[in-house]
Amino acid sequence: MDPLRLTFEHSADCASLRSEARLVLGQWHSSDLVDDALLVITELVENVVQHTGDGGRLTMRRHHDAVRIEVADSSPELPRVFGPDPRRIGGRGLLLVAALTREWGTHHQDNGKVVWADIPVSRHP
Repeated sequence: MDPLRLTFEHSADCASLRSEARLVLGQWHSSDLVDDALLVITELVENVVQHTGDGGRLTMRRHHDAVRIEVADSSPELPRVFGPDPRRIGGRGLLLVAALTREWGTHHQDNGKVVWADIPVSRHP
């Protein structure tokens, strides 16, 4: 299956990215993953929009047992996970990503970083 690859600007509205991802997940017969995948996409893209000075690239691939979502940007700074704190506004996105995925992580690349997350196919009947 061909991966979904989309670039987005710093001022991106996640709605168009989510719409494209929904269509591709339907083509991959992975419609049971839509809600989780769209939330993960939103959180990862919003991190780029909020914490970097430019846009990025969304890639989504279907493997035999998972859908991998990757968001790349030009910032070398890796995201930080904060524990729940009722006094802090925001900062819970990666906790949601961790809760919805089998695993997630980051790695540096020549021109920035990639944050990735795997949503297991087998978890969903």
